[in-house]
Amino acid sequence: MKRIVLAVACTLAFTAARAEDGKAVFAAKCASCHGPDGKGQTKMGEKLGVKDLTKTTLSQADVQKTIETGKPPKMTPYKGKLSDSEIKAVAEYVKGTLSK
Repeated sequence: MKRIVLAVACTLAFTAARAEDGKAVFAAKCASCHGPDGKGQTKMGEKLGVKDLTKTTLSQADVQKTIETGKPPKMTPYKGKLSDSEIKAVAEYVKGTLSK
């Protein structure tokens, strides 16, 4: 029983840490266009016509793929610029926090 509780606690702590990592990477790499709240209401976001991430209907896997491959010519692909875990954390942050 103690092992199950410990495993659940570790999983929750890891998930919370990933969300914080995703938030930090989003703030550093994405917020200049998408805004800190993901709504795209920045000068650059309006100029590029970025979508409001709080209303995305994309799955987390599709968000992750978009981060990896970008949206040429507007959005830079981040595959090779961010680690796979950073990309996944940002996708989790977008789907788990911004789009609720």
